[in-house]
Amino acid sequence: MKNSVSKNATFHIQKRCSAFLTRTQKMKTIINLFIILSLFSCKKRFKPVTYENEYFELTELNSKDTLFRISKSEFYEMGDDFAFINRKGDTIISSDDIYYSFQDTIITFGIVIKKEPQSLIGINRKGETLFEVYPYDNGPDEFHDGLLRIMKNGKIGFANEKGEIIIKPQFECASIFENAIATVSNDCYLYYDQDGHLRSESESWFKIDKTGKRIK
Repeated sequence: MKNSVSKNATFHIQKRCSAFLTRTQKMKTIINLFIILSLFSCKKRFKPVTYENEYFELTELNSKDTLFRISKSEFYEMGDDFAFINRKGDTIISSDDIYYSFQDTIITFGIVIKKEPQSLIGINRKGETLFEVYPYDNGPDEFHDGLLRIMKNGKIGFANEKGEIIIKPQFECASIFENAIATVSNDCYLYYDQDGHLRSESESWFKIDKTGKRIK
């Protein structure tokens, strides 16, 4: 009789424990699902910022006098003082307003990080700002199909390897060119994904060719 009671008690305890574990597992699943949904629902979208800056034109497009970067440091690093000099040794561009140069020579234009306000810009042979360079993966955008994404007053366009603007900055969002085609939008939102990368989304994407003409 005692054994029967003991067995029944053990059975009920096991049943309750099993039910408790099931409820706990369900609760964990619900919590995990809630966290995942929260991550997606908390995605903060924002519109690209527009602003008014002063921009200059390319100079000496056909110059054969390449500018060379010199520095007191044996190995040039971000933040080092430097200067771009011509073949005669004259200082043409100093680092007074430039934090870092991505190139060691300038023929028609260069890409640098400006000090104040800190931003990626394209400069002419005088060190004047031509445009902002679209940021990509913690650095400047790269050339694809011979074109680079640039920005003026918050709008995106494209420049060639000489720094000439081929497609006027006019888009809110734009992809790189692939096989001579880019995807752009005049109405989009930006957001940061879970890895901290800037992403864009739009309901009105369309494609353009390398002249900026819309592809139907």
